[in-house]
Amino acid sequence: MVLMHWHMAAKQYLERLGCAEYGAFRASKAGRRGRSAYVPSAYHSALIECLDRNDEQAFKALKMREGYASALGV
Repeated sequence: MVLMHWHMAAKQYLERLGCAEYGAFRASKAGRRGRSAYVPSAYHSALIECLDRNDEQAFKALKMREGYASALGV
């Protein structure tokens, strides 16, 4: 697979999103107990699928639609 120039920016965004989600999980009651495993959000998973399919337009559309409404501020 040939890496497109948008992949690097997308991967950086996914990394920031994952770190923010994991931090929120660890701060939650379930995360503090240590018995629950972190599971990426549906939004994060959908973005990863777009990256896997090399679908830049779907990635950007999903990010525009839901990224600005993120409670994590990513």
